[in-house]
Amino acid sequence: MNRMEGIKRIIIPVDNTEDSERAVKKGLALAKLMNVTAEIITVNDTHQFISSVILEDKLKKEATEFLEKFKKLAEGVGVKIETQLMIGKPSEEIIKFAKKDDLIVIAPHDKTKGIDRYMEKNICDSLVKKAPCSVLVLKLEE
Repeated sequence: MNRMEGIKRIIIPVDNTEDSERAVKKGLALAKLMNVTAEIITVNDTHQFISSVILEDKLKKEATEFLEKFKKLAEGVGVKIETQLMIGKPSEEIIKFAKKDDLIVIAPHDKTKGIDRYMEKNICDSLVKKAPCSVLVLKLEE
């Protein structure tokens, strides 16, 4: 199967939410259809706010666990998968990681008010405006 418009890899940024699991499933379906690899990544930005090594280790362990869960989903559908845990500001790290022949698949979270809504909107907006590749933002499920 030919690669659609030169896309060689699908990047799926995640956290430990149902929205991210939905993005993983959609991204994997696209990767299988396009016969490309997928990379599931998560970005830990709590180091900016947390000075506790114990809490930081706990968060890293949780991230490793949900990345492993998503990796098993990929293996179950026959998609070649890599996972990666990054440290930094999510939108910046994802943009640095992406290449022009990638496709980013992301699901916005259903955060309807406060700073969480602003932060999530900011990540999706930043990716759409600044990523070196195409970005597929999934519609929120109702």
